[in-house]
Amino acid sequence: MDIFQHISTLVRGELHLDDTTRQRYAVDGSIFEITPAAVLAPKDAADIQAVAHLLWTMAENGKEVPALVPRGAGSDQAGGPLGAGIVLDMRAHMNQILEIGEDFVRCEPGVRYGELQDVLKARGRYLPPYPASLELCTIGGAVANNASGEKTVKYGDTRDYVESLKVVLANGDEITVKAMTKAEIEGKTHRYSLEGKIYRELARLLATHTRDESRPKFHVTKNSTGYAIWEVEHRGMFNLAKLFVGSQGTLGIITEITLRTELLPKETALIGGYFDSIDKAAEAVEELLVLGPSALEIVDRNLLELVESRQPGHLEGLIPAQMPEIVLIVEFDDHNDRNRTGKGKAAKTILKHYAYAHKEAEGPAEQERLWKLRRSAAAVIWTVDGPEKALPIVEDGIVPAALLPEFFRRAYALFAKYELKIAVWGHAGDANLHMQPFMNLSDPAHREKIWPFVEDFHRLVIEMGGCISAEHNDGLLRSPYLKAQYGEELYRLFRQVKHMFDPHEIMNPGKKVDVAIERIQQLVRHSYGLDHLVKDRELINR
Repeated sequence: MDIFQHISTLVRGELHLDDTTRQRYAVDGSIFEITPAAVLAPKDAADIQAVAHLLWTMAENGKEVPALVPRGAGSDQAGGPLGAGIVLDMRAHMNQILEIGEDFVRCEPGVRYGELQDVLKARGRYLPPYPASLELCTIGGAVANNASGEKTVKYGDTRDYVESLKVVLANGDEITVKAMTKAEIEGKTHRYSLEGKIYRELARLLATHTRDESRPKFHVTKNSTGYAIWEVEHRGMFNLAKLFVGSQGTLGIITEITLRTELLPKETALIGGYFDSIDKAAEAVEELLVLGPSALEIVDRNLLELVESRQPGHLEGLIPAQMPEIVLIVEFDDHNDRNRTGKGKAAKTILKHYAYAHKEAEGPAEQERLWKLRRSAAAVIWTVDGPEKALPIVEDGIVPAALLPEFFRRAYALFAKYELKIAVWGHAGDANLHMQPFMNLSDPAHREKIWPFVEDFHRLVIEMGGCISAEHNDGLLRSPYLKAQYGEELYRLFRQVKHMFDPHEIMNPGKKVDVAIERIQQLVRHSYGLDHLVKDRELINR
């Protein structure tokens, strides 16, 4: 009996070995392609436990085994859910909302983010760190990547909202991780299990390496690169869930998630500012941030012109006759009417000083139209015809907020150096910019540009004291550059963490550590498309 026949006898979910299914899971939102050996749609955590235990036992006996690669909707732009082993389709069955409390929600990882958000909003609650892809992505994917979005400037990222997780470890044991006291952790360390071993070794590692002098000195508001080992110990508590968030399934498979929710704002104030230079926009950003906005988003002229060329009339009434170089959209969602109104008035005063025009959106319908300036970016990028596609290869850099103008100028210069078209949008309040060059993966000249361009961009971001990924995580794309981001000593620490949890490389290997640039260069597709996501969106919108 081969390994897949054995697995089929252990699980209640469906195991797919046919070429058609395997090819469907060979791509995600990234530029990479890896055909898995099999696709398993686990019925529940017990299925994952059974397979992990089998693989661990075989590996312990010196046998080579396929890895487990968890996958949500496949919207990841860095190749996180791609692998040559067994892809676990968490959406198929593990997609239930299990409990909704007064200020929390408990669910399985395959729940679609947008679906959960709708259910919460009906109860007057919501999850603020939602990503732009919420209508497609899963909650599990958001947790795996430590996703964030337009509200992060005020509310923080996904890691800030995770209360507890259930996780299947590499040996098949399922554990619960949450904030624990030192006394509770002491009890864990005496267990003769993989969990006990992890707690013992991790406690020793953290005691040596997480003092202030060893923490990375990134002056940015969010960071999804590497492992968040510096978040585990806080105010006398030890919380392993903080480490699993953003680990992309490389330390264990998340099977259940409990998240804290927030009270849904009943009203918001929304204002758009139109600028003739990035410097004026940046000065406005600095003053607007003092007001505590719930969102502070940015769109550049290149993207506006792309939207206008693709969808004539789409921006009618949303921008002045003079095409702006930069548009800022600022939102306030304070529950106190007086506070919200006062901040809106203060924001308009700031915009009058720096912007050549501004527009306040009155009422939900008009606000939704103004948000189109920002939210239509991804949708328009997806619909560009022809062989040149907007490639997500440098789409998530973040720098210190004060360096926003320099980030723009240096990014524009880099795109000009490589003769690439650019469109920029993102989170001005965090200086986290999304930019995707238009390239043709079937053109050898374009393929030759990819890696020199990526390396130059990452060098630029690191030189500016920033991080190469704020919210999209490492995946295949950025893992080879983590050593440059963190340095040799901290990179070795990441390798120790990975080996501690997964000594046999069962859990989504080829991400985070020990990823060679030469390896991922061989995995680049020869054409780029998002057909699997487009089909999902069509199904959702029916």
